[in-house]
Amino acid sequence: MDNNKQNGIKKELKFDDAVIAKIVGITCNEVEGVYSLEGGMMANITDMFTKDEDPTKGVSVDLSDDKDVSVSLDATVRYGENVPDIFNKVTMAVAKNVRQMTGLNVTEVKMTVKDMLTREEIARNEAKDKEKDNEREGQRKRDATSLRA
Repeated sequence: MDNNKQNGIKKELKFDDAVIAKIVGITCNEVEGVYSLEGGMMANITDMFTKDEDPTKGVSVDLSDDKDVSVSLDATVRYGENVPDIFNKVTMAVAKNVRQMTGLNVTEVKMTVKDMLTREEIARNEAKDKEKDNEREGQRKRDATSLRA
């Protein structure tokens, strides 16, 4: 990105697509009305076996010339919310944060709404997530006990 010389030192700063995707993913998940970003089938299968939240899930980034960024998102939003308003907030927040953290310009944001969840669906999802967390914690304790034995 930065290919100039300063004080006789050649400088070059580049960002991997995954870094930009992480900024975008975290930013989107902070916008009111966005429930989650959705990955493809493989990401969703992986999620069944791990608790690690991948902030790049559902985010696709294209760095055209190390200065301009195009972003595509697959999102689930909350039912009853104004989706065009959510999209505008996502677009502004993504452009601001990417520019602030990297100096890169976001030139395009595309968002596909993959699902819209009601409060009841969100509550069920959160209950399932809590149940999975409890199962994982129980397994960790059993594993730790068997290691000590």
